[in-house]
Amino acid sequence: QVMHSDPSGDLAAGNFGYITGIKGTAANSHGHNVIALGAEFKETLITNLPGGIRQSFHDGYIVNASNLTCAGLNGCHGYRYASGSPTDVVALKGAHHNNVDGQLAVADTAANSYRFLVGVRGYENQTDKWQNASATSHNEYYGATTPMTLGCGATSCHGSNGVSPPNHTISGFCGTCHGNFHTLSAGASDGIGPDITSPFIRHPNDIVLPASKEYQNYTTYSVQAPIGRTAVPASASSVVTPGADVVTCLSCHMAHASPYPDMLRWDYSQMNAHQSGDVNTGCFTCHTTKDN
Repeated sequence: QVMHSDPSGDLAAGNFGYITGIKGTAANSHGHNVIALGAEFKETLITNLPGGIRQSFHDGYIVNASNLTCAGLNGCHGYRYASGSPTDVVALKGAHHNNVDGQLAVADTAANSYRFLVGVRGYENQTDKWQNASATSHNEYYGATTPMTLGCGATSCHGSNGVSPPNHTISGFCGTCHGNFHTLSAGASDGIGPDITSPFIRHPNDIVLPASKEYQNYTTYSVQAPIGRTAVPASASSVVTPGADVVTCLSCHMAHASPYPDMLRWDYSQMNAHQSGDVNTGCFTCHTTKDN
């Protein structure tokens, strides 16, 4: 379930219960505050999208705290901002009956896209359904070696299926709303910076995990900090290959909600550089030499 109090664990995308308090401590900062949760959980401190798209005809015109839904016009799943796009779950019509799972390398309908996120490619775990259970049993996220650049030309997010990521990655999908967090600099959007070379303005994604320095030590898949693949695999792999595999939004964040602020996969307040011991968890899964 996407919202529950079961102490045994959560699905891969997290648990909306961390927002409402039926699990953990209630906090709006723990996840996406979809309006189905009720008026008492409506976000009030941030009324518009964090990292929203800075581009003509986008500021203030898209999703906000008053209209965020699970699916449809102002949601994530199903057809978004398509011609006559319905609101919420109606936008998923036909997707469940025509569902394709496992390796999803086409992603041109809701039914054959990763988790009904139109346009997103990936692999859906067939061993432990809907879960990231272990290094050998998990979803596989599709990524790229260079983030998108915002624009309404060749990289436009608008097409016959409504809004979807032109690069088909999970990070590109997040960028269709949180564009200034996830893209290269363009116009008013500073994104991660002008290129894929450090230093960055913001933590990059859709970028290769370097095969040098501290990053080369991340070689066994961690479900706490999952990486992405540049080709959609047919099964889950426990091997991480620095220099080939990539960082995604979901390497650090949950999709629905988590027990921690900013939807992070771990408690950032406990990520104390050179004071945590050799733990290789959280931020230190990739930044392997900064923990001790």
